Amino acid sequence: MNKYFASVVASLFSLAMTAQTSQQLIPTDTAVRIGKLENGLTYYIRHNDEPAKRVNFYLAQRVGSIQEEENQRGLAHFLEHMCFNGTVHFPGNRVVEYLESLGVKFGENLNAYTSIDRTVYNISNVPSTRATSLDSCLLVLRDWSGGLTLDSTEIDKERGVIHEEWRLRTSPSSRMLERNLETIYPGSKYGRRMPIGKMEIVDNFKPAALRDYYRRWYRPDNQAVIIVGDVDVNAMEQKVKTLFGSIGVDKNAPPVVDEPVPDNAKPIVIVDQDKEQQTDFVQIMFKYKAIGRQEKAVKDYIVYQTIKNMVMGMLFNRINEPAQNADCPYTQGSVGYGVFLFSKTKYAFQLTVIPKPGQTEASLKAIVEEALRAARYGFTPTEFDRAKARSINAAEVIYANRRKKSNVSFCAEYVENFLSYEPLPSAETLYAMKTDIIDKITLADANRFMRSLMPSADSNVVVINFNNEKEGRAYPTPATLQKALDEAFAAKLTPYKDEVKNEPLVKSLPSGGRIVSTGENKALGYKMFRLSNGARVILKKTDFNDNEILMSAVSPGGSSLLDAKDFINAKFFNKIINSGGLGSFSSIELQKKLAGKSADVNLSLDTYQEELSGYAVPKDLETMFQLAYLYFTHISKDQKAFDNLISRYEATLKNKSLSPDMALSDSLVNTLHARNPRFSNYDAADLKRINYDRILQIAKERMANAADFTFTFVGNFDEKTLLSLVKKYIAVLPSNKGRETERDVESYARGEVVNQFTRKMETPKAKAYLIWYNDGVENTLDNMIEADATGQILTAVYIKKIREEASAAYSADSRGSVAKQGKKTYVKLYAICPMKPEKADTALKIMRDEVNALARKVDGNILESVKQYMLKKNDEQLRQNRYWIKAIDMFEEDGIDIVTDYKKQVEALTPESISAFVRNVVLAQGNHIEVIMLPEK
Repeated sequence: MNKYFASVVASLFSLAMTAQTSQQLIPTDTAVRIGKLENGLTYYIRHNDEPAKRVNFYLAQRVGSIQEEENQRGLAHFLEHMCFNGTVHFPGNRVVEYLESLGVKFGENLNAYTSIDRTVYNISNVPSTRATSLDSCLLVLRDWSGGLTLDSTEIDKERGVIHEEWRLRTSPSSRMLERNLETIYPGSKYGRRMPIGKMEIVDNFKPAALRDYYRRWYRPDNQAVIIVGDVDVNAMEQKVKTLFGSIGVDKNAPPVVDEPVPDNAKPIVIVDQDKEQQTDFVQIMFKYKAIGRQEKAVKDYIVYQTIKNMVMGMLFNRINEPAQNADCPYTQGSVGYGVFLFSKTKYAFQLTVIPKPGQTEASLKAIVEEALRAARYGFTPTEFDRAKARSINAAEVIYANRRKKSNVSFCAEYVENFLSYEPLPSAETLYAMKTDIIDKITLADANRFMRSLMPSADSNVVVINFNNEKEGRAYPTPATLQKALDEAFAAKLTPYKDEVKNEPLVKSLPSGGRIVSTGENKALGYKMFRLSNGARVILKKTDFNDNEILMSAVSPGGSSLLDAKDFINAKFFNKIINSGGLGSFSSIELQKKLAGKSADVNLSLDTYQEELSGYAVPKDLETMFQLAYLYFTHISKDQKAFDNLISRYEATLKNKSLSPDMALSDSLVNTLHARNPRFSNYDAADLKRINYDRILQIAKERMANAADFTFTFVGNFDEKTLLSLVKKYIAVLPSNKGRETERDVESYARGEVVNQFTRKMETPKAKAYLIWYNDGVENTLDNMIEADATGQILTAVYIKKIREEASAAYSADSRGSVAKQGKKTYVKLYAICPMKPEKADTALKIMRDEVNALARKVDGNILESVKQYMLKKNDEQLRQNRYWIKAIDMFEEDGIDIVTDYKKQVEALTPESISAFVRNVVLAQGNHIEVIMLPEK
């Protein structure tokens, strides 16, 4: 047994308690059928009805880039791509074409990922209405397992796609990490096996090298088939046995061997910089032996997880509380305990901090001191009580919704069981274990665990500091960071004092609120109420999620009512208001007060409306109402929270101009909105123009009249209870019973506008945004459906022509939408493509030409696949509370029913109707905007 794990668990409880539990195995949920074939393939099959009439198929493999030889670096990931480019039963692009004909969208329901030690494929949300479809999905998994064609022509076509994915994913942090990996992992393959690989190998490897990796590692003894959803478990198990049982395994096949991570006797300290890195950060990691399969199988593992989460939560709050003070050297910090970067054979306790300018060493010292303070003096009883409340609440929230657990959640658990040996108890067993454990855990247990995390020596310590590179700047050095670390361990610390405010959230309430009228919308199934203060309330009870109630309170107006002097305040409004306090509580005090509650409310100021959005579980419904009440009546000024937020923005924005992505974002916004300052992005100079008092005044003005709001509640609530809270907290809100309206704002540039610019970059990238719009359309469901379908069709065309045929990009996307903005209704068609710089002209030509081509002709097969996806997606949306909030809001605001005839109108789509829509609506006004960024040569 892992000695570290054993010693930690033994320290948590009395020896008698440990003796009783240490060898108690965690029972596996009997609702999942788990088996193993003679050839070693593992399978998990479970019947589940959430979402209804859907099935998820996964293929998980315990191999990844760590299995590559030096001449194969990048081929594990390359192989993942090839699974969509030709199999025995689905040649060429038939895997994607067939599954999309079922409504299974590539990139959303059909996807895969490769990491260091795993490769996972998924086919999700497959309609179960046709048994032949499910059989075909199982056949796809069988082909992925051992039936790839790996055609040389297809391999060569995919090289450019992989190269563009590398380009797209390369960032300042990834560049610095990759060039320091061998120092971080001395003597380990982990230092030379980033999944994306080396581009010189990707561009030039012989197809035989890829086939060798495939034959060597893609074997049933390394694989698990996972099937969850609307299936007959017995019948599906027999199909898995029949289809996969005949796959042979070479008796001389190499086993998967875990790659070790050597200990380091002295600290490893990395300091690096990149010209495009916007924010400095420093991270310290204390390495420990990983928890193994045997340890994860027993109840003590649940004990360990529970107390670890409690301690990490308490320490996170400890570290971030000082950041509210002006003299704190950092703006924010985080903590964690888990795998060491991405090596499953080594764990690490890690502390990460964002320093203020010039205070990297001081930040490292400060965050280590906070961890040492907790280790030496322990946590306080009040901190521990809050941690216990949060743990109990988390367990209760999961348990309460156990009957509505989704297919994807079960699949994720089974993937982790196969690849990482995570236990699979039933919801009932896990809840019973956790509540028993939480009840028995003491403050002394938490303090012993915290002490175990902080080492007494320098061994197995890794420090990583990444910085913005700027001419003339002085950087930290390994020596100065080591000195800061030494000073932290030598510091004389004092115990932490926990300041707690024991007051009710709402101290007093007016009386007299009542319901004055009621109504009902039978078509959409909701009830309407008018309150004595003029506010409107809408209720729709659902059974989609047993433990969720959503609230949306909307009023017209928004920032459109503000003049130029308030543009900057409006842009920062949401972050500033929601990071501050409410009532008599500061933000820190409010976080402490809400410990153990699952309720949240946020206020947002959009261009044309203000909205309170809330969430609660049934047991905490009143807390959500109290928070909403305070947003209307008492948003408090929290200067410390404001100052900390501005410090964080300063750290983020000071080097904004160095980022090509930010430069593109600024160019896009300025071009699209014709440099209207109402819509421009902000930068560091704007921070000095923020007026906190004015923002508080705007909030007070926008929330002064409850009669201007419509409150919508959707979810699993008791109507009598909810209405009593409506009368108690909403009907008594201040109002003048008047109604505001938004002001029209000129939003977009008109005509043909092209902004093409070049920029010097560390990794040359090219990216284009093309937008077509018309602001003279009708706001109808038919137009919404036509626009949505147009965007999806164009995406499919772009993927085929730009990615697959031209190898000019890793991805390309298009979105079509119709939405009311103020008094106007806009149809917009967005096309986005991060392009290979050398093929930018090719990609841009395709992007432009194919929109015009849609105005003449639409591929009927693509349209049918899009229609199937839209119909399938709609079935799923109709079981989501968030979708019903949107549907009710649209009907109440614009009289548009997006539910009743949706499927009928989707089914009525034709190639001719799409072409007519593009020709007569999207392109009719001639508004076309292009923003293109190319690398400087």
